[in-house]
Amino acid sequence: MAKASADTMLLARLTDLKAAYRKRLLFDLEQINQLVKACTQPPHTPDMQALHAALHKLAGSAGTFGFAELGQQARRLEQVVSNAIEASTPPDKPLEVSGWTKQLQNALKADENRNATRGVESSELKKDHSKHRVWLVERDTILADYIRQQLNTFGFQVEYFIDSEELLACAKAPPDLLLVDHRAGRRSEILKDPERYWQDRLANLNCPIVFTGAEEGFKARLQAVRNGGSGYFAKPLDVPQLAAYVASLLQETRLEPERVLIVEDDDELAQYCQTALVQAGMVVKCLSHPKDLIQTASDFGPELVLMDLWLPEATGAEMAMMLSQTDRWAQLPIVYLSAEQNAELRSHALSMGGDAFLDKPIDPALLVKVCRSRVRRLRNLQQAMNRDGLTGLVKHASFKEALLKEWAYTQRHPRAYSVVMLDIDHFKSVNDTYGHAVGDLVIAAVGTLLRQHFRTTDTLARYGGEEFALILPDCTSSKAAELVNGLRTAFQAIQFLDGDTSFSCTLSAGVADNLRFPDEPAEGLLEQADQALYQAKNDGRNRVCLSANESVLK
Repeated sequence: MAKASADTMLLARLTDLKAAYRKRLLFDLEQINQLVKACTQPPHTPDMQALHAALHKLAGSAGTFGFAELGQQARRLEQVVSNAIEASTPPDKPLEVSGWTKQLQNALKADENRNATRGVESSELKKDHSKHRVWLVERDTILADYIRQQLNTFGFQVEYFIDSEELLACAKAPPDLLLVDHRAGRRSEILKDPERYWQDRLANLNCPIVFTGAEEGFKARLQAVRNGGSGYFAKPLDVPQLAAYVASLLQETRLEPERVLIVEDDDELAQYCQTALVQAGMVVKCLSHPKDLIQTASDFGPELVLMDLWLPEATGAEMAMMLSQTDRWAQLPIVYLSAEQNAELRSHALSMGGDAFLDKPIDPALLVKVCRSRVRRLRNLQQAMNRDGLTGLVKHASFKEALLKEWAYTQRHPRAYSVVMLDIDHFKSVNDTYGHAVGDLVIAAVGTLLRQHFRTTDTLARYGGEEFALILPDCTSSKAAELVNGLRTAFQAIQFLDGDTSFSCTLSAGVADNLRFPDEPAEGLLEQADQALYQAKNDGRNRVCLSANESVLK
């Protein structure tokens, strides 16, 4: 009864939000109509500025509430006005605006006929469940309420500010992430210097910043970069996609430190480099003799090698070639440390597998930047190769590799670990009923929830289709079942929307650990978890089963 009441309240809230926005559209379109009429007589620059602002606001919000065609049409007209305003000389003739009002009205009618609103909402919005605090700066209060509710669904605690002045007046501790409409400030100051406006106001916020705006082009994205933005999302916002990006961005801030191997026979230089990198938060190991390179690399697992070009018994170029011939290290970045100025020798060393040179004497600040940049590129490459594009989780093959590594590790260092298999119940009917675009939204939501509910040290995979698999180190099956059941409950609380239709989905899961099955190889434990998932399906779905039907959570 309580859940039904919460669902009813949520749907009523969504209906109120849409109705409020639809009512406001009448006012906004009438205002635009009056401004269009005012632009029929020159001079009209002040009226054009006001018309540009009104179209900009409409372009930014309409699509989020399902009026996609209206938002696109407003953006096209906004660009026409923008081009006229930015012209080097004022036009001596009035802007040709006849028919604009009719175009916007037709777009609104087309949207209402198509009824294309889509979104995700949660019937249980619990702030105390949030793992990350997000501050939202958005001028449009109705749009802000809509975004806030959707982000709450994915476990973010959202605090709202209407503009930059209200944000600056806040005395609270800074958030984990700032999501800001780049026009949410004093218009005259933003137009005067858009590339410094937010730099000055956000300089003291030590957190990732994601900008939003109605503009889609190069200029807006460049301004976001120059203002310190970690990302830019054009309106209308795809909030599930935004939530996935925010979760991924916040996870990056908790990534393990970069691992750098220094191969250098000059002990003082090696210690100098090591000190600079350790102070920057990296994990560093030094090696003075090349004969131990392969074994040291296997034990240490570097993400970058700093290699002296001239070493005892071998050259750095030869060592780079040796590493590149090993599958595991073929993509490992190698940066030579050398004072060698001979262009032919440097070119030869790069052709042997090196990536770049750092000239001696070493600049410590440059050293840190080069190492951090190269490791980031390696991680991005590995993520692109190993992670599913829709969910951000690792792919099937990478999961299998991680499972074998975990099994091998526990053979040398005994500890508990659990394997989980889970999938979305009746997913085929979701695709058949609502289409694959909505089906992808459901799958992406599972991926985001998984990243929010589990640790960075856990392996989270999209195993295939609507099926997912997890490896949870230092976790018994009973604890794993408890965690997965929390995930199941959160997922069941999400209301997916397709037009005026709302629906929810459920998950089933099976769990097994190596304590209950100590003699099982890695694949065997995965099979035990899969059998437990099969049992959960047979028992009615929407539940978590432990291996051998030890217990059931629902």
